[in-house]
Amino acid sequence: MRNTVCLLAGLLALAVTQSTPAAKRLGPPIEDLQSTPDRIRIVVAEAKDKPEKGKIRFAITESLVGEAPEEVVLRTDQDSYFEVKPGQSYVVAWSYMRRNRGVIGGYEEDPAGPSTVSVLGLGSTTLFEGTPEMRYLFTPGVVTDPDAADRVISALLTQMRRPDSRTRGLVIAELYLRKDLTEKMNADQAKALQEVLQAKDLEHQHRQLLYDTAVRIDPALTAPWLADDMRMAIKQHGAQYDLTTFIPSMVISAAEGLQQLGGAGDIELLSTLLYSNNPGVSKAALAAIDHFDPEAAAAKAQEAMKDGGIHSETRRVMTRYLATGKMR
Repeated sequence: MRNTVCLLAGLLALAVTQSTPAAKRLGPPIEDLQSTPDRIRIVVAEAKDKPEKGKIRFAITESLVGEAPEEVVLRTDQDSYFEVKPGQSYVVAWSYMRRNRGVIGGYEEDPAGPSTVSVLGLGSTTLFEGTPEMRYLFTPGVVTDPDAADRVISALLTQMRRPDSRTRGLVIAELYLRKDLTEKMNADQAKALQEVLQAKDLEHQHRQLLYDTAVRIDPALTAPWLADDMRMAIKQHGAQYDLTTFIPSMVISAAEGLQQLGGAGDIELLSTLLYSNNPGVSKAALAAIDHFDPEAAAAKAQEAMKDGGIHSETRRVMTRYLATGKMR
């Protein structure tokens, strides 16, 4: 749908996996990780030591999902190996199994021993600091309990505000994939989300997901700061991007968000995106302008068509738009 390397592509087809991706399409990451206790264990554990490169010894203090021994040595990825600090408590998802499509059930016991698991699309293993919020969110039944929605939202937002990209990615993905939660957010929770968006260390892919999440909240709770944040993102990054980054996808979300939350006053800003080196950005901008004022959209498209530097796909879309008045 979008011509860019995009975290959303992974999140829309979330899959719990070990070292090799699983094909099964799943949903919100916390619930998914809890869905196969026969294969995936989730525990609260203290990191004890690192007996050899790539392995961490954990003393398990609480089993949240599945049966677990008192101690386990887990293989893990390089980043986790170096980041984990002995003596600190973590929420860890791990398994004795590995993917094998050639066997019944698709999994077999891993001869190399147990390892941490990861959620495809998040780019990190399921090994998180054992904060009260993370322990609460991974408590079985909590995230699916409709009566716990308010507390779950607050826990997700509190965890988002911690300066930890690994867990921030998980809870942002959880909220993004839980429309039922965003529709229940109150004014204080919307304010907390604003604080997350204003964090200077917020990664572009996280900002994109939060834009797509926040537009589902009652607009009365996000006006005017959400639209202002989207405008700032567009102004800050312009129309020419490094296409190996998440910036184009974030700008697309900003343009789509302004289509919902902005107005005719955003036409001039959006028109700068018609000249983007990413056609997905240009399409989103043209669609937003058309939503506000079809005549202005036609005029801006005609003006851009005179520029020999616009992307060939953008030119094709504009040609069709000018001929039919339709984006598709």
